[in-house]
Amino acid sequence: MERRRSTSPLVVLAAVFLLVAGLLWLVTGALFGVLGGLIAGPESVDGSGTGVFGASGGALAVYGLAVVAWGILGLLAATAMLVRRGWGRALGLVIGAIGLAFTGLSLASALGGGESLASMGVNLALVAGYGVTVLALVTGGEHFRGS
Repeated sequence: MERRRSTSPLVVLAAVFLLVAGLLWLVTGALFGVLGGLIAGPESVDGSGTGVFGASGGALAVYGLAVVAWGILGLLAATAMLVRRGWGRALGLVIGAIGLAFTGLSLASALGGGESLASMGVNLALVAGYGVTVLALVTGGEHFRGS
């Protein structure tokens, strides 16, 4: 008789958060990458390039690629967490801690800078999601044991 493994609802919630956030980061990064490519544009006929717009567009495209990579890591961690892989727990914990640090700083900046309620709401939702992720993965060891 096989012992049934414990499923942590908190770990599942964290995985769902990372799936949704990963998809949003993936789409956002792709949009930044496309926008950066459009701003950079092709070089002119005389080879003079596009100057400051080309550099800005290139920087925006690189930023977009970094955001896409962040989204892919989130999707990978969430998927591995749902199938109870220990490396998924480790990756999710790293993503949660980094995400919590950056979104926490962003929330503090939004609160101190008089940002809109929408901006503060998004930051608060991300802080809560990454916070739940860290909490779930620190306390949800039984979810990953025996896999």
